[in-house]
Amino acid sequence: MALSIGFSSWYQSPNPSNVITFLPKGHRIASEHLIEGRHVARLININAQSKALALLAGRRRVRQRGRGVDFEEVRLYAPGDDVRSIDWRVTARSGEPHTKLFQEDREQPILVLVDLRSRMWFGSRNCFKSVLASHLASVLAWAGLDAGERVGGIVMTDNELFEIKPQRSKRTVLRLLRSLEAANTGDHSDSDWVTAFSQLKNLSRPGARLLVISDFDDLLSHPSTEKTLSDLTRHQQIIAFKITDPLDAELPPAGRYAISDVAGQVSIDTSKNIVRERYRQEFATQHELIVEQLKSFQIPVVNVDTSDNPNDVLQTVFPRQ
Repeated sequence: MALSIGFSSWYQSPNPSNVITFLPKGHRIASEHLIEGRHVARLININAQSKALALLAGRRRVRQRGRGVDFEEVRLYAPGDDVRSIDWRVTARSGEPHTKLFQEDREQPILVLVDLRSRMWFGSRNCFKSVLASHLASVLAWAGLDAGERVGGIVMTDNELFEIKPQRSKRTVLRLLRSLEAANTGDHSDSDWVTAFSQLKNLSRPGARLLVISDFDDLLSHPSTEKTLSDLTRHQQIIAFKITDPLDAELPPAGRYAISDVAGQVSIDTSKNIVRERYRQEFATQHELIVEQLKSFQIPVVNVDTSDNPNDVLQTVFPRQ
C-alpha cells in the first residue's frame, strides 16, 4: 500500500563542498535528479572489496567470481607449457605440437536489477522506497562507468522487465535512468523473481557483478527461486541491497490512521499492544528468513532504510582508498 503523505518531489541540491549531502527525497523518480548521482559516485570505489561486505556475506569472504579467459593465439609448444592447452587439431595438421595461449579477461561488467513494483512505492521517511532504490542504482551505475566497466541492468515493474544491455557508455547509463523514471505501477504484478533472475543470467556473463535492489518481500514466494538463484551465483558475484522503511518494521504511534492504495482507503487502529508486537515479530522473522536465504548463496545483504543516508552506506561498502 502507498501512504498518502505530502512529500516534496525534489532532491536536495548537491553541495560542491560536500557532495554527500545529495540525498533522495520525495515520491517521484526524476531522471534529471538521478543524473546528479554521478557526483556521489566519485566518492566510492565500486571495485573495493571491503571487510564490511565480506562480513555481510556470511562465514566466508566474498569471492571475486571468475573473470573469464579470452583466446589469444596458437604457438609452438615449449617445455613447461600446460599439456591441457595443446591444440590437437593444429598439432595434427602441422606435425608439430602447438599450444593455445589465453589472455585473462579483466572485465567485470556491472548489472543493476532494480525492483520498482507496487510494493516499492511506499515510504514514511525522506522518500519512497522506489526513489531510494533508484538513487542507489544511479550512483552504482555511474561508479561502474567511472571504473571503466560496461554497465547495464534490468528495471522490474509490475507489468514487464525493461532490459538495458551493458555497454561502456554514458548513453547506456542515461537509458537506465530514463527506464527508472518511466516505471509505472499496475493493478497486479506479472513479474516475479524467477523470470527476473533468468533474464539477468542471460544478460550477464561469467565474472559480472550483479547488484540487486529491492525490499525482497516476496523473494521466497516462488518454489523455483532457489534453483534459479543458485544457477545465477555459480559464475557471478551478487550483492543485495535490501530496502526498508521504518513502517515496515513497526506500526506508527498508537492511534487511528487512514491508508490508501489503488484499491481504496482503509482505517487501522494501532493502539493495541498485542497487534503492535505481532506486527514487529512478523517483520523481524520475515527479514531474517530473507537474509539467511541470500547468505546461504554467499550473497551479502546491505540494508538501506529510507531514514538512512544511502551515500554513507555506499561509502562503507565501497570505500574509496
